[in-house]
Amino acid sequence: MEVRSIRYLWYTFAHLRCNLATVGEEECPVIFIVGGTGTLGQTLVRMLREQGHAVRVLVRPASLGKAEPLRALGAQLIGGDIRDAGSLAIACRGATHVICTTSAGADRRESARRMAEFAGPIQLLRAAQAAGTVRQFLFTSALFPRSPVGYRFVWAKLMAEEAIQQSGMPYTILRPGGLFFELVQRGEPIVERFGFFPVVGVPGKRTQMLGMHDAARAFVNALDNPAALNRTFELGGPQALTFAAFCTIWAKVWGRPVPVRYLPVGLMRSLGWALQPFNPSAPGIIELLEFSYEEMCCDMRETSRVLRLEGMQTLEEYCREYYGR
Repeated sequence: MEVRSIRYLWYTFAHLRCNLATVGEEECPVIFIVGGTGTLGQTLVRMLREQGHAVRVLVRPASLGKAEPLRALGAQLIGGDIRDAGSLAIACRGATHVICTTSAGADRRESARRMAEFAGPIQLLRAAQAAGTVRQFLFTSALFPRSPVGYRFVWAKLMAEEAIQQSGMPYTILRPGGLFFELVQRGEPIVERFGFFPVVGVPGKRTQMLGMHDAARAFVNALDNPAALNRTFELGGPQALTFAAFCTIWAKVWGRPVPVRYLPVGLMRSLGWALQPFNPSAPGIIELLEFSYEEMCCDMRETSRVLRLEGMQTLEEYCREYYGR
């Protein structure tokens, strides 16, 4: 066994107090989540535990603080890393379902994006196949714009999708659009500091953002759903609006103006490359912002039917819940 795998074994035992003797011996279905300490992952773990599912979460040492609330919910925590095949093999032992919700997050360097969006998920897929007990592999991809070919990280997602589809493992791929959380909670400090909400690109492009709860609900309702097996679902919210229209709704509930300022793509790309010596992630961050503000809409009729997503939350409902109004 690799030295790193031994280190994660010790971390699991000493710091997470997980009984390693029980890993792989559970009699009920076990859902193993990689990315469970992320924003979507935490919502998914909470929802699954509320429904009584046995949940196992891979936790890096740096994410222990975010993992403690998950353990309080009754999730089993396994020390490891998606980069480490040994820890994945241990965590997949006895699992019946594997869910991958990994993201490069703020680290938009090429190597980090490739690991989070392609190499890591494929390594997880192999571990799930080797376990011999996994009956469904669920992968978080992304809702793509109409012309996604210019975005490098899109290729990583598409190559991961193709590998999963050709693996022989029963799968479900979900392509969620942007989340309300990303607009409101991440947008608030920007608006408070600069007095406007920046959009990289031109006016008029529509998007189909959705609530975190609805995104998590799609994963839960795909589990052991025969109609969801070996299929890919685009996942958007109930409204296809421009960012200006979304910001108008947000401002109405928040109670303060949220003017939109459009930033030229060429200028932002140049800024990203200029900042790269100081922040290696800068070009990738600009690319992600450019991608996020593209036209991204999808037909939700079949997805809603199969994944039982009736009554999806609107942005106004989300904001009223968030602001307590």
